[in-house]
Amino acid sequence: MVISTLAYTIPRGMVIVWVLAFTLRLVFMLFVAFSNSRLAQRAWPLTKVHTLDPANFLRLCAWALFALLAGMTVFARQHGFSTDIVLALGWLTIASVLLIPLCHLPLNFPTWLDPRWHDSVRKGLVDELGNLLPRGGTVRTTTELTLGGGQKREFSTRIALPLGWQRVEGMPSYLTPTPLAPVVLLAQGPMDYENLRPSTLSICATPASGEQRLPLGTLSEAIARQVPGWFTLDEITQSKPKASLMCTGTYTDEGVSLTAIQWSWVEKLDSSTFVRITATATTTTRMFPEHFKDMGKMVTKISVA
Repeated sequence: MVISTLAYTIPRGMVIVWVLAFTLRLVFMLFVAFSNSRLAQRAWPLTKVHTLDPANFLRLCAWALFALLAGMTVFARQHGFSTDIVLALGWLTIASVLLIPLCHLPLNFPTWLDPRWHDSVRKGLVDELGNLLPRGGTVRTTTELTLGGGQKREFSTRIALPLGWQRVEGMPSYLTPTPLAPVVLLAQGPMDYENLRPSTLSICATPASGEQRLPLGTLSEAIARQVPGWFTLDEITQSKPKASLMCTGTYTDEGVSLTAIQWSWVEKLDSSTFVRITATATTTTRMFPEHFKDMGKMVTKISVA
């Protein structure tokens, strides 16, 4: 009765617009939340989806589904579909509206229903067990270094990561310049959604013969040999980290302009054991002014023992 009344009251054109609008809304929300396409990643920060927990995301989807099914029911009645189809759509509409109060209950929703978890998967911030990698805070690592004569020596590294940064495992394909020495730590920072590139920090270690600082120009020459199109902006000596050399430059990778800073300094582990630490922070040139301070703070406060 209600369906028939609405079918004769609401203009057909309005019903068609209603159905199309809520179809697009539902499909777009699901696309942004769960698709791995570049378009979905670009749209992610521009929508409300990235602020929603699973319950609120499902509630919005349930409302959109309810509105869509209600419109389809009226559409089917207006266009003379069989009674069975109209009734089926009506019952589905009732079932969808019953989902809405469930989203307000204190339920533990599975992670695969969490759009924020899927976004972390897209960014490589989920381990092989499906757990989110730790964000921010202090990270400690233990590294075994092979010294001259085949001797092994372990040392520990501690670094404070700001919010938005987290340790990552493995060697991400987007990491440039690619570390040439044994990796102590890899960290990933905020994503540049325009270029779909995250900020990165790699820390490497190699044996050193003493505490002497590298000559000016050493880093820029080494990076230029490794990175095609590298253009050095500056190379200077620094007092932090300890007597370090710092090189800043730009290059282009797959059409994206990147800016990188590399630091190199020596840490003394004991009276006869030294290790050279090389830290490389990279971000898109567009995001460099925003993240430069955090990258510098992370590196200058690295502790090695």
